[in-house]
Amino acid sequence: MKAKKLVTFVLACSMVFSVAGMAVLPVATVSAADASGTTASLSDILKNQRPDGGWRKDYKQTSGEWAKSTIDNKATYSEIRRLAKEFKKTNDPRYSTAAIKGINFLLNMQYSNGGWPQVYQSSGYHKHITYNDDAMINVMYMLDEVAGRKGDFSFIDSSLADRSKNAVSKGVEAILNTQVVSGGKLTAWGQQHDSATLKPAGARIYEVPSLSAAESVNIVKFLKTRPANSKITASIKGAEAWFNKVKITGYRYERANGDSRIIADSKASPIWARFYEIGTDKPIFVGRDGIVKYNLSEIDKERRGGYAWYGNWPSKL
Repeated sequence: MKAKKLVTFVLACSMVFSVAGMAVLPVATVSAADASGTTASLSDILKNQRPDGGWRKDYKQTSGEWAKSTIDNKATYSEIRRLAKEFKKTNDPRYSTAAIKGINFLLNMQYSNGGWPQVYQSSGYHKHITYNDDAMINVMYMLDEVAGRKGDFSFIDSSLADRSKNAVSKGVEAILNTQVVSGGKLTAWGQQHDSATLKPAGARIYEVPSLSAAESVNIVKFLKTRPANSKITASIKGAEAWFNKVKITGYRYERANGDSRIIADSKASPIWARFYEIGTDKPIFVGRDGIVKYNLSEIDKERRGGYAWYGNWPSKL
């Protein structure tokens, strides 16, 4: 989960940092942190598929956690999408066979509670249910297409389609069960959640258990694609009410020259902090010392400039 080095900014009148490029559907743009499979040749994708059916994030990695199959930084589901597209174009069974093996891997990777870990059969934070970088949500979007045998997945048989449909349903249950309740009200989600307790969990030292505005937005977007029922409706309304409660007005966020800061501006559009403290809803910021601070200026410059601490994510809902 390398810190992404974003190099473009939305410099509109609000000067608000935007992550419009962080799409949950198949993306057309590729960032420096993306997995090998987003740009590798089809022959390399076939060659690097692991025995379990997944792919490593970096094909050159040969040891440690990152030598295992993962869904981090668009790994595995990107390979499957590209293989399915190539099969539809060429009708070459090598591509459909590898894609089906990959889909089966994702189904096997899913926890019984419906969540997906960042890395298969891993340890530490890699085994948490992972919403960070939209990993689990992107898997669910793809499996939903498989379930419907839509687009490039029209070759999928009914058995695998049914299994994928069930996996998506279980994933929705995991989403509903991990939504944090604070003060008796539904709020949002963390970047990752403990696979046993389902509570928000930490990852890298500057990513402590908290509520994440960025990842929560795309969770809500996915829930809005589901057939409505009382639980899903309540979840969406709870999250949207929380977004409205914690929005920040009268400030803009600037990020440049390896640093970032928040500046008073009465004309600025609303922004949201990346992380909020559970229970208090205070924006929090953490440097490489792992100590929670309540002002962006209090953490080290490297982390101030190397992470998107504010954004306008909920404005996309």
